[in-house]
This record gives sequence, C-alpha cells and structure tokens, in this order.
Amino acid sequence: MFCLIFIFCFLSPTTFSQVIDKETYTVFFQIAGIFEKDSITQRLAFKESMRDAKLGMGLESSQGGKALDWRLEPVILQPDRTDSYSVWKNLCSNKTMRPIAVFGPQNPISDGTVRDQCAFAKIPHIQATWKPVDTDLGINEEEEPIEDTEEMTYKKISINFYPRAEEILEAYASLLKYYKWENFAVLYEDDFGLMRVQKILAEFTDHFPVTVRKLDPTEDNVKVFKDLSAYKESRIILDCHEDRILKYLEEARTVNMCNEYQHYILINMDTSKVADKLSYFRSNITWLSITEYDKLQDSKHFLVSRVGRWTSETPTSLSPPVTLFKVETLIMNDVANHVLKALKELKADNDIKNPYNFLCESDSEPWPYGALLQEKILKTKTTGVTGQVEFNEKGERVNYTLYINEIHESELDTIGMWDSTNGPVIKSVSKSIGSQKNSKHFIIISRKAKPYFYDKIKCEEGNKTCVEEPADEKYEGFVVDLVEKIFTTLRKYNFNYTYTFLDKEYKDYGSYDQKTKKWDGLIGDLLDKKADLAVCDLTITEKRKKVVDFSVPFMTLGISILYTKEKKVAPGMFSFLKPYTFDVWMYTATAYCVVSIVLFVCSRISPADWENPQPCDKDPEELENIWNFKNCTWLTMGSIMTQGCDILPKAIGSRWVCAMWWFFAVIVCQTYIAQLSASMTSALENEPINNVEDLAKQTKVLYGAIRTGSTMDFFKLSKDKMYRQMYDNMMANPVVLVNSNDEGEKRVINGKNKYAFFMESTSIEYKLKRNCELKKVGEELDSKDYGIAMPANSPFRTHINRAILELKELTVLDEVKKKWWEEKNDAKQCEDEKDENDAEGDLEMQNLMGAFIVLIVGLVFSLFITAAEFMNEVRNIVVREQVSHKEVFIKELKSSLNFFQMQKPVLRNPSRASSIASPDISEKDTKRLNAMENFLAFEKEEQ
Repeated sequence: MFCLIFIFCFLSPTTFSQVIDKETYTVFFQIAGIFEKDSITQRLAFKESMRDAKLGMGLESSQGGKALDWRLEPVILQPDRTDSYSVWKNLCSNKTMRPIAVFGPQNPISDGTVRDQCAFAKIPHIQATWKPVDTDLGINEEEEPIEDTEEMTYKKISINFYPRAEEILEAYASLLKYYKWENFAVLYEDDFGLMRVQKILAEFTDHFPVTVRKLDPTEDNVKVFKDLSAYKESRIILDCHEDRILKYLEEARTVNMCNEYQHYILINMDTSKVADKLSYFRSNITWLSITEYDKLQDSKHFLVSRVGRWTSETPTSLSPPVTLFKVETLIMNDVANHVLKALKELKADNDIKNPYNFLCESDSEPWPYGALLQEKILKTKTTGVTGQVEFNEKGERVNYTLYINEIHESELDTIGMWDSTNGPVIKSVSKSIGSQKNSKHFIIISRKAKPYFYDKIKCEEGNKTCVEEPADEKYEGFVVDLVEKIFTTLRKYNFNYTYTFLDKEYKDYGSYDQKTKKWDGLIGDLLDKKADLAVCDLTITEKRKKVVDFSVPFMTLGISILYTKEKKVAPGMFSFLKPYTFDVWMYTATAYCVVSIVLFVCSRISPADWENPQPCDKDPEELENIWNFKNCTWLTMGSIMTQGCDILPKAIGSRWVCAMWWFFAVIVCQTYIAQLSASMTSALENEPINNVEDLAKQTKVLYGAIRTGSTMDFFKLSKDKMYRQMYDNMMANPVVLVNSNDEGEKRVINGKNKYAFFMESTSIEYKLKRNCELKKVGEELDSKDYGIAMPANSPFRTHINRAILELKELTVLDEVKKKWWEEKNDAKQCEDEKDENDAEGDLEMQNLMGAFIVLIVGLVFSLFITAAEFMNEVRNIVVREQVSHKEVFIKELKSSLNFFQMQKPVLRNPSRASSIASPDISEKDTKRLNAMENFLAFEKEEQ
C-alpha cells in the first residue's frame, strides 16, 4: 500500500511535489530569493524562514478528503556581481525554477531589472530594505499598472516589507520636535546618509543653525568631534552603518564628547545590534526601531530556537541573541508568513497551480495567478516580528509602529512610539530622556554676591549670639540653603547625590564673545563641562536657553530702579521773600519811593489839594495842604499793603497817580500771593523721579546698569523706543555702567540723587532692608525668572525641577528668602518719617518764621521810634516850660501809661502861665483866640 502511494506521487504530472501520508497532503510553492554573496545571514534567514513557515492543515483535497498543508520552498540565487545585468542574467539562468514570487535583491540600484522581469512574467516582486530617496534612480515614481485581459490587473510595483524611507525620516523629524532641538550638529558618512539628513531637516525646520560634517569610515575622525566640542555642540544626529557606531562614539569619547550631557540620535534602524555595548558610553543615545527591543530580548521569544540556523550553513546548538540580527534579517519571518497566508486565501478561491513556464521565456504566457496573488498579498494583514504587516495599493507598508529607544548610562528603555497613521504625533509610553543612575557628585558654581552666595562669616570665640550656618563649611547665603534643600529633597527619593561648590571667582554671568565665538563666565564653564550646575541670581533668557538648560524658576522678579530718597529742604528764615528775586524787590522799593515823590509833587502843584482851613470863613486868607511827604508815603504804603488810607487826594492828577499805583499794587500783590503759596510749602532738593518715564525725560540724573547681563540685554533687545533710547544713552556714556550690584549701590549713594541704577527687584528689596536712604522707584519694567543653569541635555533637570516645585508648594523657598532678606546680614526695619498731623499743602511754623521775625523787628523798631518821639516831646516841654527833664519825664510817662484815662493834662509851668493879653500876641491872633473861646463856650451850652 505504501509503495503504491509513493509511485503515484512520483508519476504525478504536476510540477509541485506532494508527500502523502495517511492524513495530510503537503503542497510546496517555490519562492526565489536573490542575495549578494556576503549576505550570508540574511540568505540563511530567508531559507530557514521559508521552510519553517506553515499555516497548518486547511482545505480538504479532492483526493480522499485529506487536508492540505502549504509550504514554501526557497530557491537561492547568488549573482557574482551586483549590477543590473549580472542580477538579471543570474535570475534567468535557472530554467528549471518556477517561482510564484521573487524576493530581492537588496541593492536598490539593481532591483529595478528584477521588478521589470517580474512584471513581464506577472509574478509578485517582494522587497525588504530601506530604499533611499533618490529621484535619479526612478524607484519612487508611481508605476502604471499592466493591463491584462483578466479581471484582476497586475501592478508594476515592488511590495516592500520595510517601511517607506520618507515616513521613517518624518518620524525622526517628529523626534527632533519632541525633544525641542534648536541647534545641533549632523554627522554622516556617505551620500545616502546626506540625503536622509536633508529629508529630516526639510521636515523639521530651516530656522535653527545646523552644523553638518562628513565622517570618514576608514580614517580617524577625532578632529571632527574636537571641532564640535569647540562649538559647544551637545546635540548630534549621527547617520552611519551600525557596525561603525561604536567606532565613532569611541572617537567622540577621546575629546569628552560622550557624557551625560551629550545626546546622540542615530539614524539607523539596526542600532539594536549594538545596544548592549552602547551602555558603556555615558551619553543619551536615541534611535528608532520597528521591533520591540524588550520582546526580542525575551528568552521565550519564538525566534530564539531558530536564529542559530541563521548564522552558519552548519547549525549549532548555541543560538545568539535575537537582538544581534538586523531588521532586514528578522523581517524574513514576516515575509514568509505573510506570503503563505496570502497564498492560502488565494487557494481557497482558486485552484491555484505553480507556473508551468520559465520566468524569462519571451514567448510563454504569463502566470495567470500572478495578479491575483499580488492583490492578496496587498490586502492580507498579518502580525510578525516587526508588528502589523499591511500594505497600500502601491505596495508600501502602512499602519506600522516605530519604537523610540533611549540609552542613558547603563539603562535602556522604550520611551515612546511613532504611529504611521498619526503622522508627527509621538506617544510617550515611559520616562522621558533623563533617566540616570542614583549616585552622582555635582560640581556647583556660583557668583559671589550677597545675599545669594559669599564667603562664610566665622563667629568669634565666646560670642554666644553668633550662629554659624551649617549648610556648607566655606560659603553661606540663599544659594547655599537652596542647594541644600534641593539635595535633601532628592535624597528622600533614593537619589544618592552629593555636591561641592567650586572655589572660583566669577565676574560675569556669561556673555558671548563674537570674536572668539565662545561664552565666558558661568555659562562658559557649563558649556566646557567644568561644572554641573550654576546656581545664583542668573536670569533665564532666550539667548542663554539656546546653549544651556534651565530648571523651573525658583524666584520671579523684574527690572526696577534703585534710587535715593528725596531729602526735604527746610525753608529759609526769609522764605517769604522768595516769590520775588532781589532785583524785583529793589525795583518795587524804588517804584514805591518814586510814586511817593510824584504824588507829593502833584498834590503840591494841584490847586484842588489846597483846602480852606476855616470852613466857616468864606473868604479865607490862607489855604492849607495836608499832603506833606509823610502823608504821601503813608498813602502809597497803605495801598500796596491793601489796607487803604483815611486821607485821599482830590485833584485829578494826584488821583491818577494813585490809580496807577493801585493797579501796580494789585498786580504785585496777587502774583506775590500766588507764588508764595507754592514757595513757602516744603520743597524738595531736586525734582522727584517717580517712574522710568521721568528718568528718561530728564538729563540731570544719570542712570546705568551692570555692564554685561540680562538687564542690559533687556534694553538692547527691547522694541520700545524709550528703552532703546535709554540703552543708547548708557552706551554713549560707558562710565554709568558697573560690574556688580554692590558697585551700583555705592554710586547711587554717592551720587546724592544724581545717579539711578537699574537692578533686579529682588536685589533692590535686599538693599532697601539694609540702607534706609535708598528706595525703589516705579514698577517693574519686565517680568523674568531666576533658574538653575546646567549643561544642555542634562539628565538631572527633571529631578531638580521636581525638587524645586516641591519646595515651592511647601513654601520652603519663601522661608529661605525671608531668612536672608529680612533677618540676616544686619537687616533693618526702615520707617518713613512722616508727620501724622501733616496735611498736604499746609504751612508749618518754619514756613512763617521769617514773617514773625520781621514782625518782631518791626515792633521793636516802632518802640524805638515811639521812645524817640516821647523823648523829643519831653525835650520840647522842658525848653518851653523851663522845667527839669526828670519832672517832665515822670509826669508825661505816668499820664501816658494811665490806660484808664483817655485825656491827660498839658504840663505847664505855673509861673509861666500864658495870657491872651500878652503884648507879644498880635491883634489878629487875639481876635482868633476870642473867636475860638466863643465857639467852645457855645458847644458847652449845647451839650
């Protein structure tokens, strides 16, 4: 019975062999694979995968109802050379071969000939390689389908199991955007690598500076990495063969370009081959892969038992790790399973048979099932080592996932995924860049300035009130406490971090020198990797962020103005004279004298000012004039004092003189009063500066800032015309610029309201607590933050940010700031000297002191004049009455000081009584005296 079965199978007319047992028919289909002679691993993987692929028993055969088992039989072709003609000649030399599909070659230059021959024979052409983007090859152009008489149309395409090159490069561009790279370097080693890099940059951006250098695979490239180190490049894209990745990184390590602050992105999908060795480099290394590295490392992976047959023609029991194989090798398993599944689905619908004709026969009919199989392969969906396998109508792979792998220190992790259906979106699935070992010693640099960082003040022996700060042995300040709090917080999360402050004096925060193309100061040392952290009053700016990384802000501030308080000037004793200058007062006094003289002359000349002394006498013999010079000066004085006078002129001329003087007096008095109300209030020594606008408009007060720093950058880069003008003024007068805040403070104090200094508001707050003569002027001009600077790509930034945010939430930072701003270093409680009873615009005694003195002096002077008049009257009585001075003085004084009597007797000598009948009196006088006596007698009778 068994012999009959064997003879039947041997004599079968079909071209495929059938091995029949009791239960199953095994059906073999040939699939050709074209490989270069040095592609041993890929050839063996193709051979083993095709033979190992199976779908199990499926359809029932027509022969006894037995199940069919489909298998692929690989046919290996190895042309001597890789040119198109040699490949075509080798393909057509095997006339016994009847393949249902052709795989390869991997060379994108020669696969066009194979694709054309497959199109002629109408059998599917399969590829699994990263095809470069090269329009000269014509491999990316859309092919026109070959028309066929059958319903199904054959497409002149290659079905590539490898992701399309353009999409892979788009994924790398998305990765750059994910990491937010702005300035970086690109290293490549061949023309294909340059094309890949160009595509990535075209998809990413064209605004940021990019350094592009070529590597020599056969020579030493240390100089290239040395140049990158001089350029302070810490982000590098490396496109090279996977076998030379370690070579280039070793060369980079010789110039200290492999440390925790360097970040390399490798444009190679086979980097997983050397992933275990990359852990020896202390750098961030990222690459994309279509396979999951963790799954390939699993000892239970289904390829573990098979890859031993991929390395040698003679299989061994020792199997290398699956991760050591290239994607193009691993993908052979997916090709075999996908083609076999498509073949089974095609067999279910058609009675498919192997081709009868030779592949290259010009007069033979094409394989009738080629277009159907091609369509089935395009529409079939499978899952393999490289994930989901699915194609579009052009034979391009779609709906696949690329995994983002990252190595830092000794750790490797898959940190995200890129899905071809989501385009530029990267999904983070694990920790981001920055995972590091739990132990690290940090070198910290800072700039000495109170209260942030300065030499520790040692307490004298026996001084019990002095308390030394325990945070550090050599330094103290806000920065020292801040660092101590951060590292204490990190130790709670099992980070064994230690730190040391670098003993170095820094004058500048860091500025870029256009001549040397280097940064100096704190930023320069960070870029040179001489320190790990820079902690001080360092402002986060866009210019600095391009070269270093910053933590989240630990303090928010703004630029403001440091100025001295305005000093009140006590008014002078004779401040009431200030409304007019000395010249005005002299001219006014001269006008007073001149008007008095003119009035005297006019009133003497004018007839109307001469009056009859005896109103009862209609025909007076004499006229009298009351306008002597004393009365004229009294009238002008009363007028300008706005008090008036009891006598007034009657003549038109003298009245006109008075009118003009009154007009002048009105103007003088009103302007004096108006000016006096302002000049007699408390005056300031200078015009006050209340805001930056006041400072910009005036020219008496100079202003400046620190010579190099974010404050000057603010004025330099500002688009506000006023700030730009202020920057130009400061640069035109460089003497107003200083090197430190302390120097600026001294200039403000010594300037005595003639110099203002632009400083961060937090530093101003510290200065105000220690010098009550200073003040802050106006509001902040901007808003900025202090942050901790660290080298670019620092893996420690995430954890430092976490510690700072935790300290903020617990208000620990506020407590530390309060300690160093309001308690330490001789802090004072400055109080404004303000009179609570003082009202705006009121006058105090010191304003009117001069007026009181003038009054007192005037009163004293009037007493002297009164005394002189009294003594003159005493003298006249003594002469007239012939009595003694003492008698007259006493009697007159008693009578004058008797305030209860309004009359006093005329002092006369009894022996010298007057007589109206005196012979010395004339007859005319006698008549006048008689008339007066008669008039007085008549008045008494009436009363």
